[in-house]
Amino acid sequence: MIAHRGGSAARGENSAEGFRAALAAGVPALECDVRQAGDGTLVLLHDSVVPLPGGGRLVVRHASLEALRIAVPELLTLEEFLEEFGARALVNLDLKGSGYERQLARVVERWGHPERVYVTSQHAASLRRLAGFLPIAYRGLSHGHTFTRMPRPVAGRSAFPVRSLMAFQLALTLRLARADVVALQHRVVTPWLTRWLRLQGWQVTSWTVNDPREAMRLLRAGVRALTSDVPVQLLQSLTNRQLRPTIAWTWDELFRQTAAVPA
Repeated sequence: MIAHRGGSAARGENSAEGFRAALAAGVPALECDVRQAGDGTLVLLHDSVVPLPGGGRLVVRHASLEALRIAVPELLTLEEFLEEFGARALVNLDLKGSGYERQLARVVERWGHPERVYVTSQHAASLRRLAGFLPIAYRGLSHGHTFTRMPRPVAGRSAFPVRSLMAFQLALTLRLARADVVALQHRVVTPWLTRWLRLQGWQVTSWTVNDPREAMRLLRAGVRALTSDVPVQLLQSLTNRQLRPTIAWTWDELFRQTAAVPA
């Protein structure tokens, strides 16, 4: 289970308070968004533009850390996040841009535990660059954003051409990206696609999963980790079914363990 931006919008997305609450509830992994500010600092922000308290806005990639902290008092840098939370949970860094892969690798290397880092991005070229700078960290290609408004999973005989095309595209892009994992939007996941990807050597995670029934469907399909806005509630639901999250020190350890499959 991965807490999406800390898993608690009420406590503030990508905030220390949200991450602390997720850890206190037993969530084993934390996801956060990473952007580069104008002065080169890597910060935890989802949006490319931040509104100012008195009106106006800041474009993150042009703004200094000082200016961003005025607009977002709870703002964390990537270094601050890793120092406080990296030893207490596995971390999933979701890149919201490109061009700062070397800087991200330097921050992670200074911290010292790249084996606890899983980096996701929609950009194959970004992941490929990162493979050269930070080869120990897991890299996941995020896929399926165009399917976020679909009413139900891509399933059934009529969807076979869609699934086949998706598998072909993924195979090409994952190899280009030098990715270890594909992070699929949950409606895209089918047992057929997950099984095919794993036979090709890729692990599968899924986002953003908030419904317990959907979580069970994904686990049965072979997904190894779920990213959720409500990880505490999903953990409780899985516990009620006598399923507990896999506890691991590194992502490699987690992905190599035998997954618990719900009955």
